[in-house]
Amino acid sequence: MKRIHILCILFFVGSVVSIQAQELRVGKTAPDFTFTTAEGKSRTLSSYRGKPVALHFWATWCGPCIRELPLIASLSTAKAQDLTVLAVNCAEPDQTVSSFLAKRQLKLNVIMDRDYAISRLYAIDAIPQTYMIDAEGIIRSIQVGAYTQRGLNRDVSALLGG
Repeated sequence: MKRIHILCILFFVGSVVSIQAQELRVGKTAPDFTFTTAEGKSRTLSSYRGKPVALHFWATWCGPCIRELPLIASLSTAKAQDLTVLAVNCAEPDQTVSSFLAKRQLKLNVIMDRDYAISRLYAIDAIPQTYMIDAEGIIRSIQVGAYTQRGLNRDVSALLGG
């Protein structure tokens, strides 16, 4: 009897994960979440509707993230009028992140995912990972692994309709 209960629980959990993974495909609505800005204000991903969003997951200990982050920061500055870049840090201390960014002189809108809630919502199992989300909240591309400048330009151009 105990085995049946365990199998039922595993089946249910597997079904939920499978449903979530299906929802994270290109062409589907990006899952909404609430976060606190660096200024201490509560925001939601959906509050950015009307403007495309690059949702980028990263960490300071990740080699590919370190190499890619200047591209993401440059994108954030260069396309600020047309695109919002949100850099989701995967559960590191605030001081670690702020020191890392200051040392490298990188300016980003960082979301601190302290308990991996956003990472779990997006089924992040590898970083860096970037979701390009259009102005209506639809996922238009998913990049697992670091972008090259060419790949980033391609996906941003497609997202912005150019």
